[in-house]
Amino acid sequence: MIEKKSIKKQGRRKKICTAVFFKKNLIVNLLSVLIFIGIPFIKATAAEPIKVGAVLSITGWGGFIGTPMQKAMIAIVEDTNKKGGINGRPIELYIEDDKSNPTNAVIAATKLARDMNVSILTGPAITDSGMAMIPVAQREKVPFAVSGPVISSFKKWCFHVTPSDIINDAAVLEYGVKSFKAKRIAVIHDTANFGMTGMKVFRDEISKYPGSSIIIEEKYDTTDTSVIPQLMNIKAANPDVILAQSSGAQAAIIAKNYYQLGMKTPVVAPPGAGSPEFLDIAAKAAEKSPWIILGGKIMVAEQLPLSDPWRKNIYEPFKEVMKNKYPKESLMVFHAIGNDAIQIVIAALKEAGSDNRKAIRDALETIRCEVTTGPYACTAKDHRGITVYNGMPVVVRDGGFVLYRHKK
Repeated sequence: MIEKKSIKKQGRRKKICTAVFFKKNLIVNLLSVLIFIGIPFIKATAAEPIKVGAVLSITGWGGFIGTPMQKAMIAIVEDTNKKGGINGRPIELYIEDDKSNPTNAVIAATKLARDMNVSILTGPAITDSGMAMIPVAQREKVPFAVSGPVISSFKKWCFHVTPSDIINDAAVLEYGVKSFKAKRIAVIHDTANFGMTGMKVFRDEISKYPGSSIIIEEKYDTTDTSVIPQLMNIKAANPDVILAQSSGAQAAIIAKNYYQLGMKTPVVAPPGAGSPEFLDIAAKAAEKSPWIILGGKIMVAEQLPLSDPWRKNIYEPFKEVMKNKYPKESLMVFHAIGNDAIQIVIAALKEAGSDNRKAIRDALETIRCEVTTGPYACTAKDHRGITVYNGMPVVVRDGGFVLYRHKK
């Protein structure tokens, strides 16, 4: 009897377990069916992202430019997506590192245009990469919002969204000649596209200043760790002003060697010299020397009154977005360039109302917007977005940049 009761109990347990098993499987199967049906439904109804590609120098000698640009672009895109994206569609940002090599820039731009099928390209960080990317944009028929100080002839698919070297370098020459009444001008520059382009601008523009001439030109390679021989030649030439067509750590090397040689001739440098690397390497030397950088407003933004329209409407909103993403980041000119490029891309996407490349290209010819480096405005015949220099002279004091007021 005991055995029969035990067998009956086991039978009942088996039936219960079997029922539970089937119920569980039924629920799992139903959920699987629902999930399977739901996935394509979600994909069909969710807004497809708009693909934006950027080629920047994150590593290599141009990393001091590309890294802050990258941070600014990421922060602005994330903020835009949090606010609903572009007409309800999120931006998907693809950033490629060209490692400060123009050949890599070509490969990266081609990958973004063909394989990733981005709707618009932006970048670069360095001039050489930008020059190399232009033919890619033209061939692939993808709009290219050029963020580097690239100088090129009119191209249908390329738009210069930040000041070109022509604008910046012409301003450097004008400031050097007029502020110091310079007749004898010396130039030191790198052998990369940036330096060679600057030298060409100086030669082309010097005729505007009768009585002034370039008496000596010295070059250096971007890998050089000393320019003492070049500066000794300049010192012997006894110029009235020195134009240092250099940026970042390279400009810092010039400043340190200049100070070591006991030179006193005023120096004027372009916006690219105003970087954290310059302060880290040459702050003490620059403070004790007449080094003037024609930098962007962002370098001294906190010194402008809060009522200043540029600070209130352009700088402060940008600063808030950056601080939310990178609380410890100090804003500088290369953050501003990255911000300007992506802001103009976003404005074009909104105007186009789609991710169609031709529509975006057409929008880049019609949008009008104010960014940190100036007012952007292109036309069907002129793709130079910013044609007016919008910076100001700064010097190094107490380990930072301050607005410089020339004593007449």
